[in-house]
Amino acid sequence: MDALIQFLFPKGFHYPEIHVPAFTGHPLFSIGPVSYTSSHLAMLLVMAVLTVLAILATARMKGVPSGIQNFVEMVVEGLVDFIRGVGGEEAVKRVPLLGTLFLFILLSNWISVVPLLTQTSWLHKPTADYHVNFALALTVFVLYQFTGFRANGFGYVSRWINFSGFKEGVLVGVIMVIVGLIEFFSEVFRLLTLTLRLWGNMFGGEITLGVMAALLIVPGFALPFVGLELFVGLVQSLVFMLLTIMYFLFALESHDSHDESHGEGHAQGSHGHAPAHGHAPGQVAA
Repeated sequence: MDALIQFLFPKGFHYPEIHVPAFTGHPLFSIGPVSYTSSHLAMLLVMAVLTVLAILATARMKGVPSGIQNFVEMVVEGLVDFIRGVGGEEAVKRVPLLGTLFLFILLSNWISVVPLLTQTSWLHKPTADYHVNFALALTVFVLYQFTGFRANGFGYVSRWINFSGFKEGVLVGVIMVIVGLIEFFSEVFRLLTLTLRLWGNMFGGEITLGVMAALLIVPGFALPFVGLELFVGLVQSLVFMLLTIMYFLFALESHDSHDESHGEGHAQGSHGHAPAHGHAPGQVAA
């Protein structure tokens, strides 16, 4: 065994140095308490790429698209069809927001597989920084809550604070209050799930690429893991956009309509049982 190791490694075997990425980007410079990090610089690069693509695609638009205009239109039409299939026409109204989130997250996920780009200390994959993911999740959270209040008015709060159940009894009222609290905490936890799902997958992908690149003797053997990273990056971008669509649709639902339909059903049930306690017309009570 020692002879085999000496044959394979004539200069001696040393465990490879595995690069473990940081949880966040490191500061490039600071202005007072505010730091500009390598994650911010990578975000700026992603936004610049998207801006340049948009300018090139719309600079000389033609009736019969070709080149980059054709490519961008295919991407936009694909996003619109996907969003319409998931959330209908109501979701299509939010294509600018949803499409921007999807493309930004996708390029941020894929930036780590670009050779000699994120291997420098100047750049850090944005979605492998939980601060960036939390900012994205917070943006989605604020926007869909605002949409819910605008669509349903102050009655939107009834999904968290609902005392209408006490009309049907104390037990029902208590259950409705508990359900409202659960709904409230589930809203808050959406911030964490959106943040940690994206961050965990992208940070894990960074570690996987680093470990495989260090352990594999032939660098080309790491290409399948690069393909896996590209696939996971695409899936996570779609998942983030899909959850955003669902949250907007849930916010647009009115809980008052559910309460009214429940009340109508209860009233109909009461009227349906009424003849059992009364007397048929013309019947004399004993």
